[in-house]
Amino acid sequence: AELMDEKVMHRMDMTKETKEEISRRFPQFVEATQAFYAKELPPAKYKGTSGKFGCYGERGAHSTMLRLRFSGGAIEPAHIAFLKDVLDRYDIDLVHFTTGEALQLHHLGEKEVLALYQECFDHGVYCVGAGSDNPRNITASPLHGVAPGEYFDMTPYIKAAANFVINCIPKFNLPRKYKISFSSGLDNEGHATFKDLGFVARPDHKFDVYAGGGFGLNGSRFGILIDEGVDPQDISYYILGYGRDVYMKYGDYEHRGQNRSRFILTKLGDDAFRQAVRDAVAKAKAEGDYRLTIEEETPLAKSGADDSVLEDGRIGKQKQAGLYYVEYKPLGGTPKLSVFHDLLKALQTMEGAEIRLNADETAYIINLTADEARKVAALTADDTATTAFEHSVSCIGATVCQQGLRDSHGTFVKLAQLFKDRGIDSHFLPKCHFSGCPSNCTVQQLAPLGLRGASKKIGDKMEPAFNIYAGGNYAIGKGVMGEQIGVITIEHLPDFFLALNQTLFDANQSYNEWYPQHKERLIELVNQFE
Repeated sequence: AELMDEKVMHRMDMTKETKEEISRRFPQFVEATQAFYAKELPPAKYKGTSGKFGCYGERGAHSTMLRLRFSGGAIEPAHIAFLKDVLDRYDIDLVHFTTGEALQLHHLGEKEVLALYQECFDHGVYCVGAGSDNPRNITASPLHGVAPGEYFDMTPYIKAAANFVINCIPKFNLPRKYKISFSSGLDNEGHATFKDLGFVARPDHKFDVYAGGGFGLNGSRFGILIDEGVDPQDISYYILGYGRDVYMKYGDYEHRGQNRSRFILTKLGDDAFRQAVRDAVAKAKAEGDYRLTIEEETPLAKSGADDSVLEDGRIGKQKQAGLYYVEYKPLGGTPKLSVFHDLLKALQTMEGAEIRLNADETAYIINLTADEARKVAALTADDTATTAFEHSVSCIGATVCQQGLRDSHGTFVKLAQLFKDRGIDSHFLPKCHFSGCPSNCTVQQLAPLGLRGASKKIGDKMEPAFNIYAGGNYAIGKGVMGEQIGVITIEHLPDFFLALNQTLFDANQSYNEWYPQHKERLIELVNQFE
């Protein structure tokens, strides 16, 4: 009860008390940042403070990154205008759409990162808790509210949950990061079945609840089903109960490598863990009314139908009559700044247009008329993926990330460019996941073909390499972790992908069609380049 003494926790938006508490902590960030840039605080120690504010030092310790939370990946019109203004006034040279459906601004100086953090806060774009041991940005299936055939619109529940969570940040003392997710039930793009806590929509306008999942160092696993048919307004009890009376109660505060909540599930076992979560929820319910207060979405009063736009494979039809969305997938989730700026500028003239970020680093621009969809598609045409392989997912990589072991982003972009430069058709290759280190930010074990930064001994030397995984799937009801099938040095990766591409062409099959009947052949191919 002490943790949740403010009964306002179920209201919409950040409370006055939360804002005041977070503002009181801002000088800690200022002091640590000044010490970092003065070379008085090493990156690892800076991270202990800066991560709480959504900021991390970058490789080389000369610059920082700021992570902006957008709950459910939704960048709404007011925030589109704000981001465009930021790009106008700041010398930003690298933006990244993240696997956590957030937006990262990279290569910032001391004054820039401190000013940007405060400006974001003042505009309701919160960086606090976007890193370190906090409830992170809530992820969700990106087309929530607009996807044809969805069971119901999850948007108001995602927003209410996000505001509930942001008010928990000053009150939680978690052992590690706390990831919460929503999936539509038609897809699992929110990754709800393998986060710390996940909600999967059902046809009866309720949620199934999963918990205890996670991927990373020292072990990865799917979560388990905790409860079925949960009232959407009751999900706050799960968020509070799981965070406080499972994660904080059973979490290992002594050993950082063993303190994600997935280790609690493994330690307790399925039945005891499920009961612990249910007991925690019951305790939260007994304390008081924390049910979410839902504000229904106001329908957008515009329409402009012309289904001929659907001839462009990047344009899709929304469930709202006369409205469309456009897919925009810059390679590795790093848009060309000129294109992103022009996109933000154009969207300001389009009523109700939003950007939705997905966990695979794709952006969807929604609520467009046919004419608007044409304009957005044309604007982004030269900076977007056109094949499954170009849709591959990669973290930002070791040239930027201080945790990174290998340059996952650069490796993927070079491979994609190799096929373009040589004029080789790569449409049979799969959508791959490239992680730079054992943090597994792209959950490469769940990809049809995954890669993770590693080292390989060649003679007397350790050479930069990637572990190769195959056979992963994260679809609801079909989740399976791929197996590691080899290790290939970065030097030999291009030849491996060229050979795989030729093999698929010879078979006249896409990788996803070919792989189930040719698992041994893939292993042989990997071995050929090890």
